[in-house]
Amino acid sequence: MTRFILVALDGLRPDMVSAAATPYLAALAAAGTRFANARSVFPSETRVATPSLITGCRPGGHGMVANTLFDASVAPDRLLRTKLVSDVLAMAQGGESPLERPSLAERLAPQGLSFALVSAGTAGAARLLHPAAERLGSFRWNVEDEAGETARLVSDRLGPTPPHAVPNLARLRHAARVMLEIVLPERRPDVTLLWLSEPDIAFHWGGLLSPEAQAGLRAADEVLGDIVAWRDAQPDADDIAIIVLSDHGHVTGRGKTSLRDELCRASFRAGTGLGEGIDIAVAPAAAPGLWFRDPSLAPQVAAFLAEQNWAGPLLARDPAILPPGQATPLSLLGSGHRRSADLVVTFAGSEASDEWGLPGFAPFDAPDVPEGGGMHGGLHRAELATVLVMQGGPFREGAVAQMPADLTDIVPTILHLLGLEQEGLEGRPLLAGWDAAADALPMRERVMLPRGFVLEAMRATPEGRLYPTALRRCG
Repeated sequence: MTRFILVALDGLRPDMVSAAATPYLAALAAAGTRFANARSVFPSETRVATPSLITGCRPGGHGMVANTLFDASVAPDRLLRTKLVSDVLAMAQGGESPLERPSLAERLAPQGLSFALVSAGTAGAARLLHPAAERLGSFRWNVEDEAGETARLVSDRLGPTPPHAVPNLARLRHAARVMLEIVLPERRPDVTLLWLSEPDIAFHWGGLLSPEAQAGLRAADEVLGDIVAWRDAQPDADDIAIIVLSDHGHVTGRGKTSLRDELCRASFRAGTGLGEGIDIAVAPAAAPGLWFRDPSLAPQVAAFLAEQNWAGPLLARDPAILPPGQATPLSLLGSGHRRSADLVVTFAGSEASDEWGLPGFAPFDAPDVPEGGGMHGGLHRAELATVLVMQGGPFREGAVAQMPADLTDIVPTILHLLGLEQEGLEGRPLLAGWDAAADALPMRERVMLPRGFVLEAMRATPEGRLYPTALRRCG
């Protein structure tokens, strides 16, 4: 039976993969199957993408709808930040997890199969990737972990976790040691996920081709090289498949804007919660969310946004909050959920080259990301495009698959190859990974949106799910 090692390079744009910049990933892609039309989900944020990956469902199914969000039933006076385990657990409201679909580990365990997670990302993201670790008695370790049996085990064996840095090189190497010295040789999980925080961290703080970003990308690629070398040295190497993915891409942030401040300047009472004197809760992001105390205020806000050259079309949990034709339903993107914002604001980006010579830049709302830093979360082409490579085991050699794919299709692919049930999944097995006859070019589609914008998208079949590809101005 095939074992699977998943390696996630957080934030990696597929157009940045090359023999010069990422030699190990480029070689793996050449040796296996590369999915040329792989995409993220919307919003293209890490703590939306991670549960989409691990549950095989889009945000409307699993319920984690943003990195930062407002939920009056949990915290009426503040925003929830899902990078924090405390806020993730608060959203669970006494349960094990806020996710409304089972994780991969929960699907494997009843069949006697094991899952392990090694994460160099945030503690909140690790909890969302493996929420049932304690109940299942399986391995979950994150670089921010300081308490618990697993954290003590790793510390006793490998020493303390290095401090955070930009780029996060020491933590990447430490996570690689956990993987290569403890998890893979000793635990031998049926499915293992290694989550690498680079190049995402350095992209954010240094820019997409900064020295820091190049160092972070190189370090992540070298960790992948070490994983491949370990696999190739095993007596059962032919039965160990490696899947490399990114959760989203990045676009250069140009035109840093605080939506909350803009609304306040327009005399709206906006804040980070719906406390006394606040009418609109605003969650900053590349696609900020707005929650209204009184939904009748929404048309006034929409009219204000329509006059701003940085604002794109509006998305809504319930489009009826605005007059007909002014909002696109989040459900079109698989992102409508009771936790979703009343309105989601998109930014009007460009596909012209940025200061690094890479295609794409866009305004953004992120207090802790500098002007010119990498950004993600929206519908820009560069934010949605992802890396997806499958190599070894049953996967085709030297192939490029054209079929549409997104993060929700990875777990169905693994379960299919393990011969396990896939009930309740929204994704589908990527059969083109091992069967060339199952591959087909995507059906291209254009969805006209308000205010002169178009959403480019794909489908695998006429009745199949929509895979958003890019938001751009018409013409």
